Amino acid sequence: MIAFVYYFSAIGAILAGSMILPALIAFGAQETELGYRILLYSGFAGFLCVATFLAVMGRLNGIKRNTAILLAVFSWIAFPVISAIPISDMTGVTYVDALFQAMSSFTTSGSSVFKNLETVPNSVIFMLAQFQWFGGLATLITLILVLAPWEIGGLPQVGTASVAASIVASHSRLVNFCASIFRVYLFLTLLCFILLVLARVSPFNAMVFSFTALSTGGLTPAIESVDLALGNAGMIIMALFFMIGATSIFWHQYIYNLQIEELKSHRESYFILATWIGLSFYIAYTLFTAAGSVAVLPDYTAISEGFFNAASIIGTSGLQSRPGALSLLPPMLVLIIIFIGGGCYSTSGGIKFFRIGGMYSLAQYELNRLIYPHATKPTLFGSTKLNIEFMKAIWSLFALLIVTVAIGSFALSLSGLNFHASFTVVIAAITNAGPLYGPEWGSGSSANWPVYADMVQSQKIIVTIIMLLGRLEVIAVIASLTVLLRGVR
Repeated sequence: MIAFVYYFSAIGAILAGSMILPALIAFGAQETELGYRILLYSGFAGFLCVATFLAVMGRLNGIKRNTAILLAVFSWIAFPVISAIPISDMTGVTYVDALFQAMSSFTTSGSSVFKNLETVPNSVIFMLAQFQWFGGLATLITLILVLAPWEIGGLPQVGTASVAASIVASHSRLVNFCASIFRVYLFLTLLCFILLVLARVSPFNAMVFSFTALSTGGLTPAIESVDLALGNAGMIIMALFFMIGATSIFWHQYIYNLQIEELKSHRESYFILATWIGLSFYIAYTLFTAAGSVAVLPDYTAISEGFFNAASIIGTSGLQSRPGALSLLPPMLVLIIIFIGGGCYSTSGGIKFFRIGGMYSLAQYELNRLIYPHATKPTLFGSTKLNIEFMKAIWSLFALLIVTVAIGSFALSLSGLNFHASFTVVIAAITNAGPLYGPEWGSGSSANWPVYADMVQSQKIIVTIIMLLGRLEVIAVIASLTVLLRGVR
């Protein structure tokens, strides 16, 4: 339990310290009162966390499996619950709305409870974008160090993930490993920011968009439309960084180190890139056809919007290049692709391409056995051997996600939403693609298809829970409940 308190207070101290940046934004934007409020919250939370951290620092002996699982789940719940307090105070919304917004940011969902972002202070938007960025970083660390080493949800055992249990057990190795991921994540974010500024995006908008790109989130600054704020070059840059966020961090490592054999066997990322390219041209063609002529929508604009929207779908960002752009596509196509999501060990949501590939490979193997019943060829996806225990983990997660979608849709339907709206918002929430849900998908009365801001409190609470379950892939929450029932050892 000492390790639990130690790491939780350390994370809290980091988040509290990071709020200095939104305070500086507030002072620069002439939001002086908000700046002082942010510093007050930062100082109070920082004092509590640092004091707790120092009190237990000398008694740390490493962290065990059960404690690591419990710490991960508790942190994902506690920090949005705590962060909702300053959000409610600074924006004037209710605590439930603030909790919804905080959970949306930390889970990189991008769902907004604000009807008009222009009424939200720049410092608050920046703070939410920063929470979203930390949420993307926390997603990578949770996947690699907590879920993967104990094969929760059927994540592939590759490279660093196979020795993650020993990293977690060693304080120095854990700190060094997290610092290395942080450095890469920060470098890519700064690179995205610089490229967007060079593409003539305003510095504030560029920073918010760069936070969104690497975390594959959906939060934007107060803008009329993404295509107007970014331009063609900016949309291409965002699309590229969406795809970086949606592909495996280990695949990036293979490219950087030129590990040719590993690159050859890493099929998942190539399926993702092929899907992105194919979907990009399909979306570009659809947009161009809807426009009717080059005079209305130039071909290079259609292509840049195609690449942006396709990357947004695959990366489970849910952002659209312009309002209603995705509603031109077949709804089930969008929902299916976004439910699949990006790659394992990425910041995207969804079930992931690797698991779909694993289920397909197993199905193919079983069909072959009908013809060759004595065949012993192992089931593979890339270089990963899919044994029965591994497939049980994948199918368990898939079944839990389907059950969660069914229960969530049913609960929202009972609360007053029509089924189409309920199903869409649940898919958007569980894949952490909040902006995907919008009235443009529906028809008829807006009362049956309300925006997030117009939902009743019970509906917002349901969506908040589903966002959390989607980010932790459901099964981690069940694992943490098992730990609580058995007691932390």
